[in-house]
Amino acid sequence: MIDSSGRLFGKMNVIDFGGMALGLLVTLGIMAVQSGMYRTSGQVIKGEGDIEYTVYIRNLKTLQPNLFVPGKKLSITIRNQPRGEVSIVAVQQTPKQSSFMLPNGQLKTVSDPADPLGNDYRVTLKDHAQFTNDGYVTEGIKVKIGLNIEVEGKDYRVPGMIIGVKEVASDSTATPANPVKPQ
Repeated sequence: MIDSSGRLFGKMNVIDFGGMALGLLVTLGIMAVQSGMYRTSGQVIKGEGDIEYTVYIRNLKTLQPNLFVPGKKLSITIRNQPRGEVSIVAVQQTPKQSSFMLPNGQLKTVSDPADPLGNDYRVTLKDHAQFTNDGYVTEGIKVKIGLNIEVEGKDYRVPGMIIGVKEVASDSTATPANPVKPQ
């Protein structure tokens, strides 16, 4: 197929043929996207708005149990990518718990006396995201339940896990935010 002078079938240079084949593939790809057969990332975004996600921080040992204050901002890192600042909406803090069985067969749960500094936190964060068929995307990072996250304040950096994600109502109405079409 290729002769001694590098010509394909004795008529065309192999490099020229490769360039023409690449150009044809690019043209076909552009036509496929324009026809709607395939979608680009800009075409799958259904809108954008605010979301809240709840982060569970387990057994954080600290002398300052009020680390997270609603209304303040903190920085987050998702999938080892710094995301930036988000607002704290709500915080639920509980001391580390221990459970034991009573002689009558009932389960009793109390604060763990062996771990007086341990606390569990549920921190709800507010963020802005794009809505897609696959969920919510904030700063190019998908936000989903089960995703590991690090929250960072002035004097702490702690790991947690996202346990809940939901769209929040806009400030002007009491109904959930309607997706806005990108322009």
